[in-house]
Amino acid sequence: MNLLTAKIYYDGSHWIAIPHTERPYRQRRRRKQPEKSEELQQFEERFEKVKGGRKSRKAKLLQEFTPMFKDEAEAEQFVEEHFNRLSRNRWERYKRMIRRGYTNSWNFFCTYTYDSQKHTEETFRQSLMNTLYHLSSRRDWRYMGAWERGELGERLHFHALTYIPEGQMPGELEEHEDYSTKRHRREKSIQNSFFNERFGRSDFSAVNNAYEVSDSIKYMLKYISKNDEKIVYSRGLKTYFVSDVLDEDILCKTGDEEHGFKYILADNFTCISDGEIMGTVSPEVIEKMPKAN
Repeated sequence: MNLLTAKIYYDGSHWIAIPHTERPYRQRRRRKQPEKSEELQQFEERFEKVKGGRKSRKAKLLQEFTPMFKDEAEAEQFVEEHFNRLSRNRWERYKRMIRRGYTNSWNFFCTYTYDSQKHTEETFRQSLMNTLYHLSSRRDWRYMGAWERGELGERLHFHALTYIPEGQMPGELEEHEDYSTKRHRREKSIQNSFFNERFGRSDFSAVNNAYEVSDSIKYMLKYISKNDEKIVYSRGLKTYFVSDVLDEDILCKTGDEEHGFKYILADNFTCISDGEIMGTVSPEVIEKMPKAN
């Protein structure tokens, strides 16, 4: 049986379809969040800063928090509960980024760095986010990105996969040749005069195909994992595209009753919107499909 109006995403290996359900959506009533205890506030701060593997991080946190509880068993229960909760939240952020990365079209991978003569770290954050917000609302830019500190000097950068519609690039793209202190050689780069004038330096690398999108997503995930920075999205960026799916394009069923069933699709499945065949799945076809969260 064909799937109608399924929500579809790419997980980095396969296209996955979530079948449409007729169950009416009921908006959840927001409950007033209880005030966090001092221990919980401290734990959430330390969770983002403690490094290492899962087992190592748990051990370090347990060692730190045991003195705050009456015995080790109570501390162990506290660390286990909140470590798992925050780990799930982090994984949900990663999944959302991966899905949005493959659902939306991009044409540049951009890196922005500030000049200390123009900004402090804080004014750079605020001013760049404000600039990108206005470019999104006024020029239809799309972006998703993450903050990262440079390996040399810890200088703050912002990396972003970006879609810039034709004719909506402010300033000029110019070729520069600079000395790379990281690689110890001179390198050419494409920079934007508008961002260089306002912030210090910008690097614009063209994204031409799905492989370059994949590399950009992996690059940002690496730094998010290392620094635990939150992902920044332009408003309205969607997580899924919506398509009917032919039975012949379904490879197998996965999932269960409790968490819901999903379907793994063929790599070259046909995208269909309102009964019209839009073409074989590709970035160009996905761009034409309806989107959803």
